[in-house]
Amino acid sequence: MTQIIKDPDLLKKILGETKKKINFVPTMGDLHKGHISLVKKAKKKTQLTLVSIFVNPLQFNNKKDFKDYPRSIESDLNLLKRLCVDFVFIPSESFVENISFSWKINELNKVLCGVDRPGHFEGVVSIVVRLMNLINPDFLFLGEKDFQQMLIVKKVIKELFSKTKLILAPTVRDSNGLALSSRNKLISKNKKISTKKIFETLKVISRQIQSRSGLKKTKINFYKRKILKEGIQKVNYLEILSEKNLSLISKKFCKARIFISVYIDEIRLIDNIPIKKEIRFVGKKYVSY
Repeated sequence: MTQIIKDPDLLKKILGETKKKINFVPTMGDLHKGHISLVKKAKKKTQLTLVSIFVNPLQFNNKKDFKDYPRSIESDLNLLKRLCVDFVFIPSESFVENISFSWKINELNKVLCGVDRPGHFEGVVSIVVRLMNLINPDFLFLGEKDFQQMLIVKKVIKELFSKTKLILAPTVRDSNGLALSSRNKLISKNKKISTKKIFETLKVISRQIQSRSGLKKTKINFYKRKILKEGIQKVNYLEILSEKNLSLISKKFCKARIFISVYIDEIRLIDNIPIKKEIRFVGKKYVSY
């Protein structure tokens, strides 16, 4: 039977008394198939599964975005009950009161979303640290879609919560290839068709890098212009970076990912895919083995 808890002190008391390992899935609610995949991955007969639902105001850049963020608490709870989650933690907004942020994100916050969403990851880390201190999980489950956030949380865990092991799950997509997000439902029907260009662009770039001729860096701007012509409102970034630490690709072969952020219908979407082969940057272009 799923137990719904709103009081942080009560949750800490209950978890402190258990001898079972704790599997934790943090969410902001409005659950979709991506969240379900994480919960199913976390479900173990001999372990406890805990899902948190909290729309964190600290990670929003403006009040309107926070206000408009989709919320569906009743259907979320019904879904989690059907999945037989052990605990659902739903704190009030006061949960973020008196949080003082001091941990340094450093280089991981100087690229991608860290550039065009100032303060976002500081807000994420603040709530992650509070949740981790409260729950002290053995395993934390996150999705690949928020890859930059995952790397930052991974750094937090390594430095502050060494007991916890991070488990990463693949991105879940809709029939258009669009990475599932709670914000997707805010996109109008006539703009939905344009969203397939996001994943298609990532795949085309990946194939070209892995081809015999590679991909010239200047071609990235061509793809930005191309998807703008096909219905995307704005491209915040389209970059190829090291998978390990989001550094620029150098002459040394490394695992890499292609990252994209766009606006469509005033809704901000992000995505990324790994490049299957290790790549390097030489002769002004990206090449693979």
